[in-house]
Parts: sequence; structure tokens; C-alpha cells
Amino acid sequence: MPSTQIDITRIPFSRYGAFLSVTQEDGAQELIIHTARRRFKESAVLALTFGGAFTCTAQPEALSVTGAAGHARIYLRDDDTLVIESFGLDISLRQFARGYGTETGDRTFRIYHDAFSLISTVTLPCGRALLDGPVIGRNRRTDLSVACEEGRILMALRLCHAEPREISLPLTPEADIAAIRAEWESFLGLMPDIPAADAEMEEFVRLTWYNLWSCFVRAGGCYPADTMLMSKKFMTSTWSWDHCFNALAMAHLTDRELAKKYALSQFSAPFHLQGELGALPDMWNPDLETRWGTTKPPIHGWCFGKLMDTFDFTREELQRVYGWLSKWTLWWTEHSDTDHDGIPDYPQGCDSGWDNSSLFDAGFFMETPDLPALLILQMRTLARIAAEIGDAEGEMHWQTEAAAMQERLFAHSFDGQRFLAKQSRTHIYDENPTSLLSLMPLVLGEHLPQEVTEQLTARLTRDFLTENGLATEMPDGGKYEPDGYWRGPIWAPTTYLLIDGLRRGGRAELARTVAGRYCRMSARIARGNYENFDALTGLGRRAPGYTWAASVYMLLHLEYGL
Repeated sequence: MPSTQIDITRIPFSRYGAFLSVTQEDGAQELIIHTARRRFKESAVLALTFGGAFTCTAQPEALSVTGAAGHARIYLRDDDTLVIESFGLDISLRQFARGYGTETGDRTFRIYHDAFSLISTVTLPCGRALLDGPVIGRNRRTDLSVACEEGRILMALRLCHAEPREISLPLTPEADIAAIRAEWESFLGLMPDIPAADAEMEEFVRLTWYNLWSCFVRAGGCYPADTMLMSKKFMTSTWSWDHCFNALAMAHLTDRELAKKYALSQFSAPFHLQGELGALPDMWNPDLETRWGTTKPPIHGWCFGKLMDTFDFTREELQRVYGWLSKWTLWWTEHSDTDHDGIPDYPQGCDSGWDNSSLFDAGFFMETPDLPALLILQMRTLARIAAEIGDAEGEMHWQTEAAAMQERLFAHSFDGQRFLAKQSRTHIYDENPTSLLSLMPLVLGEHLPQEVTEQLTARLTRDFLTENGLATEMPDGGKYEPDGYWRGPIWAPTTYLLIDGLRRGGRAELARTVAGRYCRMSARIARGNYENFDALTGLGRRAPGYTWAASVYMLLHLEYGL
């Protein structure tokens, strides 16, 4: 099986199930150890250096470091334990925030990462270690220096989030690394065999598959099943729409039983936390928090409809999803329509997923046209589920609701040429919207009148399609920002939603064009899966190793052979 080389400046080094990862910034002479049990800036816990300049390479099973005095290898023994074996290179571990440590026995240490409420236990079968670094307060040594003993270091660090746990011995690097390699190769064997255009694209497909594999964390806390995070650097949590794209990617595993299991578990992830009235949380982390107050757009019916195209679900499975989606739909129609005009609203941009889209410049509680469109698709999926389980009344109810919502959408938001976003109650709006969000009703696909599809696709290609894909803000519209989050950059989820809508709406050639540009940008320009991408240069922006970008790449590669 071909070797997979990982650039850890673009994809964090980790493994399936692990909460730890290792990254490096471009040109930096340190490695950064992260924990997915914390998020954003708190995920970076320790900096690892090797006494001088070094180079770093990585494969799925181990990370290799080479310096003037020797070499080292690093691997993840289990979900919370990192092992370092060094031949000639001394090691230093520096905390990123306040903490303190102590020696707990012969060659064992305990380090408290006080700012992050985490504890590290360290054991050294081989090597000499010393707590050092700046003295803070009452002799609070914060760092750990490790020197070679007879030319070698063998150490393990276990990062604990609840209570300190000791590390079992012996450490067996050769056997451990071989087991990790076998685990990765087993998952790689589940990847659909779709020929790539050339060797560069083929390697990027494997890297993207590694990206997905390595971002799983083990079930626990508010994660009832093994769950794919957004990234194991910075965005170390799950949000209530990104999981849908990961579910769709997992649906393509070559083992169909496993594919259904993984797809359904990733799709179900937020519904285990669903509120009494039907709301889904904005995001959740297994050991930190579940965030409410905002949520994410209702793409879930659209997603499950695609899963129904792929799998045969049991009656019990369908009934469970029917209950979830019914409550989720009613959350929007009954509890998120603040002026009671039949068109629900997003309290703020974050609820739409398009956090700072220019459509929200008009204010809060915006009735943007994507929301009814997504609900129409969700209602149609509910009707389809009802038909599958033999609920004729439910089927008729949701078909009627979908038709009524579509009628209200056009009466309220379509001016004959474009869809408008209106503020709830005041109904003020921008007559010339410059955000791609105003074109998201294209997701309706075959349910959209052809003349409307023609009007919207004309604007899409004229105002938003760049050489790299679909910009989220018109580059010539006056509000475009190259690194403006949802005010310019290309994003994977909206790209895939629109491609799917274009294909279903009879615009297959345009769908393929957008898909091709996105895949080329990811593999040949950004050379990684990022939270978003510069629409004009194609370079990756924000968090690297982002799974919804990886999932969308895999989906487009599989569906279009790109």
C-alpha cells in the first residue's frame, strides 16, 4: 500500500479516537501538542523543542524529527498518551499557560496545566528529566527538560482531563507503531477506489482520507458514538451542521454495513442533545461545554434525504429520525418566527452558519431566503419518511406544509428577479444584496421553477464564480474581503449544497464546473482542507485539516471523478 506523507502544517498529526494531536507552524522550530478536550486557543497545551533546528516528516503511524545531533519519533499510544523516542536529541516541553509541576517518583512527573484544568503525567524509562523554566510564585516550575541517557530518551506523556492517571509500562514503540499502521491501512482499505487524474491528486485523496480518519474521537461524555471533529487544531468540537457533510462522506465506505453505521452515527450526533422545543445546540465538546443560544441552519432533512437514497433504513430508525426532524422543523416554524408572518428568521448570522454575511448588516432577526428553502427540503424528507413508515396522514401533512412554505417564500422574498433578505417585523431590506446567501434557494433544485433557476444561475456565474469556485461575497460588490470569513472566502458546505441543487435543477454542467474548480483549488493550490479558502488566490484560510472541507472534497471526487 503506498506511503502517505503528512505535512503537519496543513493537517494535524493524530489518529482515530485520539484526543491529542501534534502540529507545526510554517518555519517554526517547535511542535505543538494539542488536546481536543479543549477548543480554540486552549487546545494548544505544550510546545515541544529538540535543542536546535530540526526537520519534521510524518506518516499516519508516527512523526519523525531529524536534527544535527540525532533523530526522534513520536506516536500516539492511545487516546490520551503521546510517546517520544529520541536518539541523540534532547527534549524540552514548555507550557503555553500558567501551571506547575512536581516529581512524583523515580522518573515520573506530574504537571498541572492550571489555566486549562488539565493534568499531564510523565514517565521516562530512559532519559534524565528536570522541571525547570521560569519560577512563578512559590517555586512553580512550569516546564520539563529531558536529556538523553546513553544517547537515548524514551518517554510517555498522558494528558488527563479529570484526574491524573499513571502510564502503564513497558513502552513498546515498534509494536505500537506497527499496530497503528495496520489500523490506518484497514481504514484506507474502506476508501472507494475512484481513479484520480494523476499522482498528485491520488496522493491528495489519501491525505484527505487520513484527515477524516484522524479527526475521530472516542465516544464519551456528550458523544454517544465515535465522532468526527471539525479539526484537531483550534476547531476541536462539533457544530450542528458540519456533521452532516461528514455523515455523507462516511456513507461511501466500501463496507456497506460500516458505512451505514458511521453515516447514521455522524448524522445523529446533535439530536441526542436536542432541546425540549426542538432546538439543536450550536456546538458541543465532549469535556468542555455544550453551547446554546445560537444554533445552525436546518440542512438535516436535505442530508437525511440523501442518506435515504443510499441505504435501506429500518422502521425503527426512520421513526426515530422522523421524530427528530419533526421537532427540529417545528422549532423554526413555531418558535423562530418572531413576527408571525409565516417566514422564520435567524436571530443573528451565527444561526445561519454564515456568521458575518453582509445580509446581516441590516440588523438582527433576519428573514433570509435560504431558511425557508432548507425547511422546504426538510419537510419533503419528512413526507418521504412518513410514506416509508406507512403514515399517509403525516405524508400529506408535510407535503402540504412544504408547498405552503414555498408559496410564502416567493410571496415574501422574491421580487421577480432575486431573493431578498428582510428584517423581521420592519421588513427593511437591501435592494441589491451582494452575498451568495441570497442565492441559496438554488438548493431547491427540481422544486424551483426553471425561469427562476435561470435568473439565479445567471447571477451566480456572473457575480460569484471565480477560478477557484464560489465566493461568498461578490468580489466586485464593495463588501468583499479576501480573508473576511463569510464576506468573500470559498466555503465547502455551501459549495456542496449549491452543487447538489444545481445538479438536481438541471444545471449539471455548471455543477461539474464548480466541483472541478473546488477540487483543483484544494489539491493543487491550497494543498489541504481548510475551514475556508481565498476566493481569488485559492490559498487555505483559517483552521487547517478541517473535516467538512475534507468530506466535501471526497464527495465531489467520488461523484464527479475529479
